[in-house]
Amino acid sequence: MDTYINTGAYLRILWDELRYNLENQLKKQGFEDISYSHGWIFHHTKEEGSRVTELAAIAKITKQSMSALVSQLEASGYIKKKADPHDKRAWLLVLTAKGKRVKEAGQSINYALEKKWEEKLGKKEYQVFRDLLIKLSQN
Repeated sequence: MDTYINTGAYLRILWDELRYNLENQLKKQGFEDISYSHGWIFHHTKEEGSRVTELAAIAKITKQSMSALVSQLEASGYIKKKADPHDKRAWLLVLTAKGKRVKEAGQSINYALEKKWEEKLGKKEYQVFRDLLIKLSQN
């Protein structure tokens, strides 16, 4: 048992590689004010809009923490608020054109890194790896 290394340590290594690569590549493309904390917003904001409470639940953070992240992105022009057509008291977040460019850039950057991982493992083993991660990620 002394030689056992927690699986989380390996996942953290891969996560750090993905995160650092994404942040560095986005900076090179001029998106210097984006951090990995903003990722949930770009990834999960629906085309028709999403509520802060929905995004906070997905990210497993408080509504207040998500609101702070949203405020940063709104101030930088990546997202905007629009009235919720189903609830006049509420508002939805939508990505602006600038926000959509970041989302597309991030997807492209991550895809390229995953292709490097695929080269390292081979196409077949990488697909098994992805399938197992998906299986473990489902509730």
